[in-house]
Amino acid sequence: MPLSVLMTTEGTYPYAAGGVSTWCDALIRNTPDVRYILLPIMMNPHIEMKFEPLANIRRIVNVPLWGIEEPSEFRTGTPFAELYERKRGTREDDVASRFVPLFRRFLACVNEAGADPAAFGQVLLELEDWFRAHDYNVTMKSAPVWDLFRTTMEAFSDLPTLFDLTECLRWLYRFLIVLDVAPPRTSVTHSTAAAFCGIPCITAKLRHGTPMILTEHGVYLREQNLFLSRFRRLFFCKQFLLNLITAVVRANYHFADVVSPVCHYNTRWELAHGVPQQKIRVIYNGVDPDVFAPAPRVAGAPLHVVATARIDPLKDIETFLRVAARVRETHPAVRFTVFGAVADRDYYDLCLALRRELRLDDAVTMGAATSDVVGAYRDADVVLLTSISEAFPYSVIEAMSCERAVVASDVGGVREALEDCGILVKPRDDAAFADAVVRLLDDAALRARYAGRARRRVLDELRLDGSVHAYLELYRELGEERAAA
Repeated sequence: MPLSVLMTTEGTYPYAAGGVSTWCDALIRNTPDVRYILLPIMMNPHIEMKFEPLANIRRIVNVPLWGIEEPSEFRTGTPFAELYERKRGTREDDVASRFVPLFRRFLACVNEAGADPAAFGQVLLELEDWFRAHDYNVTMKSAPVWDLFRTTMEAFSDLPTLFDLTECLRWLYRFLIVLDVAPPRTSVTHSTAAAFCGIPCITAKLRHGTPMILTEHGVYLREQNLFLSRFRRLFFCKQFLLNLITAVVRANYHFADVVSPVCHYNTRWELAHGVPQQKIRVIYNGVDPDVFAPAPRVAGAPLHVVATARIDPLKDIETFLRVAARVRETHPAVRFTVFGAVADRDYYDLCLALRRELRLDDAVTMGAATSDVVGAYRDADVVLLTSISEAFPYSVIEAMSCERAVVASDVGGVREALEDCGILVKPRDDAAFADAVVRLLDDAALRARYAGRARRRVLDELRLDGSVHAYLELYRELGEERAAA
């Protein structure tokens, strides 16, 4: 019987570009004998696919969180008559007597930040059972649910405002939509983040005993902490969201049979939140060195510093711009380009304003992705990464494979990828970044030494086929254990 895998994603494959999506596409493409069902959690149902569905993807169960009036709009395979009867049969007295006790347990787990992940997983399963027989929209918008949420949260915290309470329940309504989905059974489940997309994997583990793999690219909990730190108000809402996210993360860690982070750096977070060492198997990302192959730059072309990064606060494009300004003081002919889509429009506008302030409009190009990422690396003299958070970034190992010198933030697993094949800099230190870039631009022999070592490291240790083989062996191991059981 062929292996089948439920792969769950959140804000990434197949509807967005980026490292996680690159990893998903490469893994699925290079395991043609595995049958995949995708469950992508997406912002809204109108997003266009960035990746064409591959032949071994048998089904896509889309879960849009926004842009819909109610979850039943996107459900497929359930007759309208059944949905109508479910809605009509969801009565307020049943919600009060049967759902509210479940919801009370759920809120208790959230307010404890998932201190008991086994109990949190069990209540997620029971909530999913409820929504398989009752209407999600009617339930979550009922008076008993609001009354319980208000009284519970007022008892938990000092005087949240009415706005705080309605905002938090509105967010909860959206984030829990994944519980209204019934994905088919598979041999194995594979969540690509310790996030809400892992919930169907948790409930499949409890309902059917399906083995669960969790791959952490970035550390979801760390990145959400960084994101929430940007909020300057709504302190109650920040605390509620952080507790909810922490509970979900810990449940993912608890129920996963194998946690496979893409670098050793991530393991410190996983161990700190209760993952036993024996459950952790680090699997580095890999690239195809025949695709990401070196080629000489055009003779006589101006020196060029390149970043392949989306426009997002985590990528710290502001530091990239400040580095460009410093380098241009002594090297006015150097060009700078950021190849990457705009992920955060407000942040992009902030970066455009900074570019104008630094008088770099003619020196720095940014705001658009490229269809030829290999060509982008080949056109670079130096590849620059200024992120404040990373895991094991493709932008680094792809540049290494293309035999380019790299200057990168010393964050996450970047040190593990780059080792002695490039220059590491403390994040946000634009002066140190600029010094490193200038050193490489002024010394072609030094650039070549770093670039050559980088290419050899990819050939020896960071090949795509090795990474894919490790995941395939994991699928087979867990799938065969499940079949035997």
